[in-house]
Amino acid sequence: MWFRRASRKRDAEPPGCSSCARRPADPEPVLKCPGCGADSAIVATSIAYRTLREGPQARACETCELVTIGIEPEMVCPACEQLYSDINDRLSARFARVGPGDPADAPCVGCGYYVSRPNPPGPTLYFDIDCQGCDAKFPIAEQEMTVGQGMHIACNDCATVTVVPSTVWCPNCGQHLRKHGIPELVRDATRSSR
Repeated sequence: MWFRRASRKRDAEPPGCSSCARRPADPEPVLKCPGCGADSAIVATSIAYRTLREGPQARACETCELVTIGIEPEMVCPACEQLYSDINDRLSARFARVGPGDPADAPCVGCGYYVSRPNPPGPTLYFDIDCQGCDAKFPIAEQEMTVGQGMHIACNDCATVTVVPSTVWCPNCGQHLRKHGIPELVRDATRSSR
């Protein structure tokens, strides 16, 4: 008796992206700083996703500390939402053309405001300051402060004076309040003034 073996079809690999031909099994690219050549710890899928939704993104290299990694929307495949496989060549070309710094339309890396828009909706126009003597909170509007200067706030409940230092302003552009670290700066400034 003759038996015929059934042929097994090999699991077919899923097709690649219709736009850039990237396959799901392809590894994520490792971004390299075009200034110093060091590998970056930036997660490629995360920055690609943010670029498509929020616009150009700028990041500083962890090694040379220059803002050399500028991801623009044309560096991301709109179909699969991944960085193109030649991303490091594109970053090098952009760096040769523009040098270090944010892409023209990217938000400031320190405060999140778009430099090219005069009155952006911005990330926040106010922030809450915790009283350093009790649990009270003071909402402070950015418009109440003078650009580049700090202020002193007296608590109505416990009369403690809380110091808001001038370092709450963006260290990059100096025009808006910084995105992160304001509570720590206020706490440290108030402690050192006592």
